[in-house]
Amino acid sequence: MYPPGDHIHFESFIQKAKEKGVKHVVYLSLKDVQFMPFIHHYKNEKLIKKHGLNFTFLRAGYFMQNLSDFLHRELKERKRIFVPAGKGKTSFVDTRDIAEVAAVSLSEGKKHGNKIYAITGDEALNFYEVASIMSEVLNVKVEYTNPTIKEFKQYMISAGGDEEFIKVVAGIHIPTKLGLAKGIRTDFERVTGRKPTRIRQYIEDYKENWL
Repeated sequence: MYPPGDHIHFESFIQKAKEKGVKHVVYLSLKDVQFMPFIHHYKNEKLIKKHGLNFTFLRAGYFMQNLSDFLHRELKERKRIFVPAGKGKTSFVDTRDIAEVAAVSLSEGKKHGNKIYAITGDEALNFYEVASIMSEVLNVKVEYTNPTIKEFKQYMISAGGDEEFIKVVAGIHIPTKLGLAKGIRTDFERVTGRKPTRIRQYIEDYKENWL
């Protein structure tokens, strides 16, 4: 997993791993990264290939766990999903499912060497639908307020958020807003033999987070 920003020199890290005898790298990447040469995941995938390591790239969709991370405060305190994603749908994925594919890829290395998996859920939802599901599961009214990017940034900065991180969060939701994040893939089911976790199940599993 590569942290946001330039916290490590990734090529030096990969080179050192190779020198120490690492044979197989499972890398958490981003769905549709092949169309985004300007982001670090694209460049890091290229570097892993360049150094000749066996790889498994997990190109993941939008994490369900974001509801418990940077969306958590507004959900808990104001019972609203406050993010500039418009009316677009996204193929939410549970990071527990991503972790399962990572574990399988490492434990069955030869089978999954030099493979690329796009990991998504099996349904695409917009945030209005997510708010409706949360309302049903939590038994409280949850709303999706659909702010503009400008409204989102201004409010989050005024609430004391880190400006650079807020820009990253806003950027994450632009593909959804543009209708580009709804694609569903079946790689998870192909690797594990089971259906991916649905967002209702995730909310039920972690409902205490928002109450």
